[in-house]
Amino acid sequence: MKERIITALCLIAIVVPAVIFGGIFYKIVIGVAMALSVYEMLHICSRPRIGMYMYIIVGLFFVTGFLFNRNQLLISSYSILVYLAVILACMIFDDKCNIERSAYVFTMGVLVCSGLHALLVLRVAYGWEYLLLLAIATFGSDTGAYFAGMAFGKHKLIPRLSPKKTIEGSIGGIVLGSILGLVFAYFTGILAHHWIIVPAIIVMTTTSQIGDLIFSAIKRYFEVKDYSKLLPGHGGILDRIDSLTFNVLIFSFFLMIVGL
Repeated sequence: MKERIITALCLIAIVVPAVIFGGIFYKIVIGVAMALSVYEMLHICSRPRIGMYMYIIVGLFFVTGFLFNRNQLLISSYSILVYLAVILACMIFDDKCNIERSAYVFTMGVLVCSGLHALLVLRVAYGWEYLLLLAIATFGSDTGAYFAGMAFGKHKLIPRLSPKKTIEGSIGGIVLGSILGLVFAYFTGILAHHWIIVPAIIVMTTTSQIGDLIFSAIKRYFEVKDYSKLLPGHGGILDRIDSLTFNVLIFSFFLMIVGL
């Protein structure tokens, strides 16, 4: 627990100032997260080990996705279709790249790239307040679920994917994440201008848990506990931003639908 707390405090000390000040500092943080995410998502493909050329393809997709979609929260379907065509073409030249592996590389690549891209544009287009609101609702839900599960957890949520998660913990996560998100939105003035953000906050406390379970299902398929051991007590970058990567897409979709 001590190691986990120290790592979390170090991450907060680096990421929060970058989020608030923005500019090149925040772009560097996203760039580092992007590079490490590409490595982690492909590194767990170990039966057999994935070809090095795939790192280049996925990396190029990430870079071009960022460069050609600077002013929109969600990357364009054209970028995704080109990426799909390239990944499928790899099956012709690489007998290790079957349809199952191609589907994983495509799906995971689009999910992570879209999430990191949305995190970047959300800060630029909406400001640090909206980005921190997303983080508080997401990590508040994770924290509430963890402690509520330890204190009250009796009924397993989905033991097939995560044996330690409980229904009581999930409810606790929704409650704490909603309270923290609403309090933050109130004191930053977001609620005063856009009360419609209330249902988004409540929904995000639920979808953050769904995102976490999705990434847990992927790790269980590849029979790994963590994506890497880069962050002591937390695993890898993807282990730390899994629910955030998923949740920012939900939040972005909401902002686009309601026209904020």
